[in-house]
Amino acid sequence: MPTYEYWCPKCEKEFEVKRPIADFDKPAFCPDCGTKGEKLVSIFSSKIGYTMQVPAKPPFRKKGSGSFKM
Repeated sequence: MPTYEYWCPKCEKEFEVKRPIADFDKPAFCPDCGTKGEKLVSIFSSKIGYTMQVPAKPPFRKKGSGSFKM
């Protein structure tokens, strides 16, 4: 099941929601305050050989740097 990442504009925190692909466009609400989250562009990870290679988060995803909408 895919994990989608969101940004809470009120708490200024990221949060994740696991849901079926069919529900990707449904709104997600912050687990702390209940505010509607803004969907973030997620990074992609891939399996190479027997290890997982996950790229580092780009600088624009640093904590408190703001939000980006799709």
